[in-house]
Amino acid sequence: MKKLSVVVAGTGNIHDLEIRPGTTAGDVLAQLKLTDYLLSKGPNEPFFAQAESVYDKVGDGEKIYASTKAEVGVRKEAA
Repeated sequence: MKKLSVVVAGTGNIHDLEIRPGTTAGDVLAQLKLTDYLLSKGPNEPFFAQAESVYDKVGDGEKIYASTKAEVGVRKEAA
């Protein structure tokens, strides 16, 4: 088991939890009821895939970050 702190971007909330081998990013988000969020190791790091095991990718006591994915779109020109 590893201890993990999940920082929720924009709220300042930190959730401490323990994870087991094989725990996925989706498992962590479901446990914290953050279904519209994605996990990463930092603001300039790629997001973990929902089915990706985070256990092997984080150290004991490490902080990871939950944030919403930015919506990217095309601006419409005025007619």
